[in-house]
Amino acid sequence: MGTIILLEDDQLLNDLYTLSLVRAGYQVVQGVNSRDIIALAEEHRPVLIVTDLIMPDHEGMEGIFRLRKVCQAPVIAISSNPQFLKMAEPLVAAILRKPFSGDELRLLVDHVLDAPPA
Repeated sequence: MGTIILLEDDQLLNDLYTLSLVRAGYQVVQGVNSRDIIALAEEHRPVLIVTDLIMPDHEGMEGIFRLRKVCQAPVIAISSNPQFLKMAEPLVAAILRKPFSGDELRLLVDHVLDAPPA
């Protein structure tokens, strides 16, 4: 089914979301901020990237801008902050407001990956 890069600084959430996606058949590469997003994308060639927008050391928005230079994989932006999600919305395939369940994330991932190319 492909590899998903998941960038989430809360390790419990990272593990919860990873477990849900792995159970659905995806391979998941975890990260805790977007500092290494380029290296991760080049190494793993993801079919999708899920990134939190508010993380220590390196924000998700910065990672999204950097990512677009080297990778065209769709991005799902996640955050509890509605203003950050609104800013990200034009740049990503989908947004998801926290809190949400692993099943909600999996359903959105399936939807984004089944969507025809723009």
